Amino acid sequence: MALGHMSFAVAGQCFDCAIDPVCFGGTYPVLCPSAMPDATVGDYYEESATFHLPPIVVDPGSGLTVDFLSMTVMTVEGLPAGLVFTPNILSGEYYPIQGDDYGCAVVCGTPLESGSFSVDLTVEVVASAFGVEETVFEFFSLPFTVHTPELEDPENLVFDTDTLSGFAPLHVSCTSLYDGPMVMHTWDYGNGNGSIEPHPTAIYGQPGTYELSLTAEVVQLQMTSFHWNVVGNGWNQDIDDVFGDPDLYFVLSGPQGPFYTSPTVENAFSMSLGNLSVVILNEQTHHIDFYDRDVITGDDWLGGWSFTPCGQANWPIQGDNQGELQLSNVVVESVTGMDIVTVLDMPDGLSGQEVATVPGMDLAPSTGRRPVALPSRCAHDVNGDHKLTVDDVLRLLDESEDAEDCVLQIVQELNKLRLKP
Repeated sequence: MALGHMSFAVAGQCFDCAIDPVCFGGTYPVLCPSAMPDATVGDYYEESATFHLPPIVVDPGSGLTVDFLSMTVMTVEGLPAGLVFTPNILSGEYYPIQGDDYGCAVVCGTPLESGSFSVDLTVEVVASAFGVEETVFEFFSLPFTVHTPELEDPENLVFDTDTLSGFAPLHVSCTSLYDGPMVMHTWDYGNGNGSIEPHPTAIYGQPGTYELSLTAEVVQLQMTSFHWNVVGNGWNQDIDDVFGDPDLYFVLSGPQGPFYTSPTVENAFSMSLGNLSVVILNEQTHHIDFYDRDVITGDDWLGGWSFTPCGQANWPIQGDNQGELQLSNVVVESVTGMDIVTVLDMPDGLSGQEVATVPGMDLAPSTGRRPVALPSRCAHDVNGDHKLTVDDVLRLLDESEDAEDCVLQIVQELNKLRLKP
C-alpha cells in the first residue's frame, strides 16, 4: 500500500510578489534570479522574480544611450499545469521613464506535472533615442525543475487501499493519491469491473487473485486553435489605416490579468491560428481584447469578448467580432499503479455471524512481528481456548508502537480450525 497523498486543484490568485533589492543591473535591464527554485508535484509553490528597469539605458556594446519608455509583458509560456504567473501590475505595462524602475511577478500554485520547465517571457520594449521611438521584442527565460514526490512505498505511488486480502465477498476501499478536478481516473479491478471515481470501493464476490490497477491522467485545458473575422468598428479612423488593411492581434486575459498576446497577422480582415497550447483556467472568467496594430497613431481597439469555460468545447466568438476558439483537454502526465488482491473462500460451516472455538491459538505468530491482540468484538481466554467471530476478514491488530497490523487467514485442517499468518 502506498503512503502519502497529492491533491491537485486549479491554481488561484497569487499573493503579492516581493521585489529583491539586490537585483540591480546598473544602466541595463536585468531579470532576477537567473533560475527559479525547484518545485515538487502536489506541493504548493510560491516564488517571486524581480526585474530592474532603469529609465536611462546604456547599450553595453555601442555605448548608445536611450530613454526606456515602456515595457509590456506580452506572453507568458512554459509553465507546468497548476502554476500561474502574476505581475505586480496586472496589465503587465511598466513605464521606467515615469518611475517604474522596478517590477516583480510571482509564480504560484500546485504543480501537476514533473520535469524541466521554464517561465518564458516575451516583452515589448519601447525606447527613444535622438527623439525617435523604436519598438523591439525581447525574450527571457527562468528555468526550474518540478520533482516527483518521494513516498515511502516506491512500488505504488498512485493509489492506496485499506486491505489487499480477505474472504469473499471482499470490499476494498481504494484511494487515489492523485486527486482534484484536473485529474481523470480509470480503475480496473481485474474482475471485469472498474470505476472512474477517485475513491471507489472494489467488490470481489469470488475467490481468486486479481490485479487491481489505476491510471491517473493529469489534464490541462488549453486553447488549441483560434479563428477571428473583423466585423466591428474601430478601424479605418486614423492615418495608419490608409495604408492597407488592419494588422490584427488579440490579448487574452485571465483572473491574474493579461497573459497571452497573439502574433500579428498583417494586412488582413481575418486571423486563423492552430497548434496552440495556451493554458486556460477552467470555470474562471477570461477576456479577449481585439486590436489593429498601428505604428504611428497607436493601436486601434476593435472590441472585446468575455467567456467562462466549462471543460473542452468549441466557443463561438460573439459581439462586434466573429469567430471561434477551440478548448481541448490535453493530458500532460499519465501514471499507472498496480497491486494484487487475494480473495479467499470462506471455510465450510462458517458464516459471517458464527462462532468457532480455536484450541491453543498462538497470539505471537512466527512472523517476527510483535504479539497481536484480538479485536474488541472477539472473546478469548475462555477455558484455555480462544473464541472468535468470523466476519468476512479476520484482522488481528497489533496496537503496540511501531508494529504492523497482522491479517490472518482461517484455514481448515483435520476437521479443526487454526490461524495462519
